[in-house]
Amino acid sequence: MTRLVIGVLVAAAAASVSAQQRPTFRSGVDVVRIDASVMNGRSAVGGLTKDHFAITDNGIPQTIDSVSMDRVPLGLMLVLDTSESLLGQPITALIGATRRLIDSLRPNEAASLVIFSDQVRLAVPHTHDRVPLLAALSGLTAAGATSINDAIVLALLHRPPQTLETRQVMIVFSDGVDTASWLRSGQAQEAVRRSGMLVHVVELRTEVGGTNFAREVAKAGGGRAWSATSAGALRELFEKVLEELRAGYSITYYPSGVARYGWHNVKVTLKNARGEVTARPGYYAAP
Repeated sequence: MTRLVIGVLVAAAAASVSAQQRPTFRSGVDVVRIDASVMNGRSAVGGLTKDHFAITDNGIPQTIDSVSMDRVPLGLMLVLDTSESLLGQPITALIGATRRLIDSLRPNEAASLVIFSDQVRLAVPHTHDRVPLLAALSGLTAAGATSINDAIVLALLHRPPQTLETRQVMIVFSDGVDTASWLRSGQAQEAVRRSGMLVHVVELRTEVGGTNFAREVAKAGGGRAWSATSAGALRELFEKVLEELRAGYSITYYPSGVARYGWHNVKVTLKNARGEVTARPGYYAAP
């Protein structure tokens, strides 16, 4: 029975992902928005225009319609590991870093909170009210195993609809490898890839460098994998994630010369500018 329930949830997640991951319909033509950031080391590169970017869709060069610094409100989905390995100072540091992140949101920005150990729970649905978010954080405790794959896929089921008026972002935090999920890492990555949601992964690691899983999930979600070697660095990393989001670019174009439906590989590069571009690897256009 448990496997049947998990199978139903996976199917529901796939349906939800496919339904939401479409180009936005405008005036009879599909316009695609790609969220991108440009970094020089750990510093955001600002002041770029559409003359500094080039974009291809399934290998076909596209004409960029607009490039703007992303001023649309954020909708954050915070997916936090609360497994037993965080007991003590790490969970305290995580709570403090997340509180600071929530306090830094603008009045018109919203957030939700998903927590996971061996089970996954939507602690606070999408809201502009900071009170329930901060109250839920205060009650966090560390216990249980780690089911990060399940948490990512189930969190996608609860994400708000993607629109041009809001930038939906998932920030996943974990301090270790998956030990309890029913779902495989490839399934979580594919769900992220098809979701259209920007995903950043923050890891607490005792060794320098992120895990392959963190890098692959972040790559599938057009974000970055951020690694902290001490709990005290979490606050700075969360601030860096928000700084990069604030300095992001919104690139729009009307697809030309490519198939209308199916998966589209998108590549964003720079012209006459220096920096490292991070953007979603593509989008899925469902019939």
